[in-house]
Amino acid sequence: MKILLLSIGTRGDMEPFLAVGDLLLGEGHEVGIVMPEQFRGLAEEVGLQFFSLSEKFLELLETSAGRGIMGQRGGKLRRIGQLFSLARHSMQLQKTLLIQQEEAINAFQPDHIFYHPKCLFGRLWGMLHPGRAAVLSPIPNWLHPVRQYPHIAFPQSWGQRFNRWTYGFSNGMTALMGARMLKPFRANYPALTLSRSAILQHMKQEERVLYLVSEVLFSQPDYWPPQAKVVGYLERPKTGQWTPSDALLEFLENHREEPILFVTFGSMVNADPVRTTEVIIAALQKLGVPAILNVAAGGLVRPDDPPPNTLWVDDIPYDWIFPRVFGVVHHGGSGTTHTTIKHGCASLVVPHIIDQFFWNQRCADLGVGPLGPPIKRLTEENLTALLGLLLGDSTFRANAQLLGRQMKEEGFQREALL
Repeated sequence: MKILLLSIGTRGDMEPFLAVGDLLLGEGHEVGIVMPEQFRGLAEEVGLQFFSLSEKFLELLETSAGRGIMGQRGGKLRRIGQLFSLARHSMQLQKTLLIQQEEAINAFQPDHIFYHPKCLFGRLWGMLHPGRAAVLSPIPNWLHPVRQYPHIAFPQSWGQRFNRWTYGFSNGMTALMGARMLKPFRANYPALTLSRSAILQHMKQEERVLYLVSEVLFSQPDYWPPQAKVVGYLERPKTGQWTPSDALLEFLENHREEPILFVTFGSMVNADPVRTTEVIIAALQKLGVPAILNVAAGGLVRPDDPPPNTLWVDDIPYDWIFPRVFGVVHHGGSGTTHTTIKHGCASLVVPHIIDQFFWNQRCADLGVGPLGPPIKRLTEENLTALLGLLLGDSTFRANAQLLGRQMKEEGFQREALL
């Protein structure tokens, strides 16, 4: 079978699709993947046929507005202005991305498509080919209501009635924007009605959605419709040909009797990475705890004169390092959260955007770490206190280890894919 995967976003949005592609490829299917050009190497590493999307999507996140939103820079009015600026540029880019998605689909001629919720053309194709497409979502509170949590676009819950409203509002806006963006393609698909109401009806009643999250961390609500299903967490081996440096092995050996922390913000950037780095260093030094800090996409900055008890890395496979550390300070991306708990690490989440606020609350609810501050409110004082709590309360790591064992036994519901 010819299967095409479509995803847009940061690396956290790519990894679930790469994992599914790796699984399907191993079963003998012909698998293609449509992703931003920056991830070509990852797709080719897995062995998937690659179709490129514009680099400009990720480049938007590096703009002043992008960094401001992820770093929560300024007051509400300023952030609203940043959001409108980013949305304006994103709308212009979306036209290009839609054309590229259509071209990839026409070139590959798939039998089946799996697409990220942000890939509008995947939804169009699914409406045109009933039963041959499905959404893959790495986030549980995106399309179908979860009573105790709001839609990912809303960082705070104000009760079940408010939470339910957030899903209706967000899905309605998604359908409206979809109708507007897909309007230029209507002539190409005369059999389809691409109005807001038609798209919304498809989303609510027909669109099959597979949530790539662990039921250990999020149990499927019994009030969800039959076309929505939590199928478990799937990750591909990332260590591959990677080997640890002598400096990394020496650091782990020198601190083998101490609780080592790993600090990473993954693909997230922020408004002031220098200040963020200074805050984290100050808290670590005050507590005297050894830490490995991952510079990654630029959310942290490697100092010219690294302080003692710290090791700075640019990229490191989480499935290799997490079993070797006590706890992880991270941004709360879905993949990072799953991998952290799967390997029994205590967690302190410093959320930047969107679903990270959900995972921050979920980690606290599961008892694997204290509730962390958003990146905008991260200070030396609150980080020192929270790290002290993370290290001093043994129940956080014990809970993570228990949940991690359950996740390893859980498995992935492969039969739900096709």
